[in-house]
Amino acid sequence: MSPLKFKALLKTTIWGGEEVTKLKNLTDAPSQVGESWEISGVPGNETLVCCGPEQGSTLEELIKKYGAALVGKKNLERYGTTFPLLIKFISAAQDLSIQVHPDDAMAQRMGHPYGKTEMWYIVGTQPGASLCSGFNVDFSADGYTQSLADGTLTAHLAQHTTHPGDCFFIPAGRIHSIGAGNFLVEIQQSSNDTFRVYDFDRTDANGNKRELHVAQAREALDYKAYPEYRTHYEAKDDCRTVLVDCPQFTTRRYALTKPFVSDCSDIDSFVIFIAYEGAALLRDAQGAEVSLKAGEAVLFPASNASVTIEPQTPRFACLDTYCR
Repeated sequence: MSPLKFKALLKTTIWGGEEVTKLKNLTDAPSQVGESWEISGVPGNETLVCCGPEQGSTLEELIKKYGAALVGKKNLERYGTTFPLLIKFISAAQDLSIQVHPDDAMAQRMGHPYGKTEMWYIVGTQPGASLCSGFNVDFSADGYTQSLADGTLTAHLAQHTTHPGDCFFIPAGRIHSIGAGNFLVEIQQSSNDTFRVYDFDRTDANGNKRELHVAQAREALDYKAYPEYRTHYEAKDDCRTVLVDCPQFTTRRYALTKPFVSDCSDIDSFVIFIAYEGAALLRDAQGAEVSLKAGEAVLFPASNASVTIEPQTPRFACLDTYCR
């Protein structure tokens, strides 16, 4: 199987910015593109292969056709024909709502297959940008309910100033919000389950406020405060650095000035590369080549044993991610 590129789905949002369209050099895109779904198997929001012999195919169709050769034996056993990850670029000109996602157990009680654990890698920021992740002190369900009633919820949230290269892991149950001025890559479980806690009383073009999910969030929230929410790592060039390694996915960072061979032989999974700086030529173990530039993603099948990355610009930076 050759590497697979997909046609991204652009999502206009009330809080969306312009960074997605700028990175992708799109001249005919709508304004306020808050999200670009790069690789998705979410029902109703499936991305389609954009070129090659599989052009027009969905991930579900490809999994049915190729099975473990595409996703890996363990992933096929665990997820069936459901693709397990959703890859996005997110551009926030305004604060996103304060929200939380359910874990697998809660999602399944709701009749949905999977919860939503995710991570953020900050690509760019405006001056003063920040986000919230987690509580700043141990909290409680009753305290949460009271804070919504008296308008003090935000005082209990851990706020973090953001800079390019910052990484935040957001397990299911963690309260969070992307602040205005952040442009990031989001890697998450393939789920659209979001409980909106607070939306700053914003209204849409018709004067309507967005729905809140206060009761569901009360059940989903992890009320414990943790000593650190930011992922710490050493940002080195010309190497591969693990950012997140959790039961749902592993994500690694590359910043390359010269060719690099990424060994995939011990990974029983597809591997997705998401570029956010520069351009490169990627070659699989059989010699099939694909170009990848900032604002794009490509999927290498589980049957592939290695990826050779040859920068075509002075510096090429990307993430890769897979399920283990």
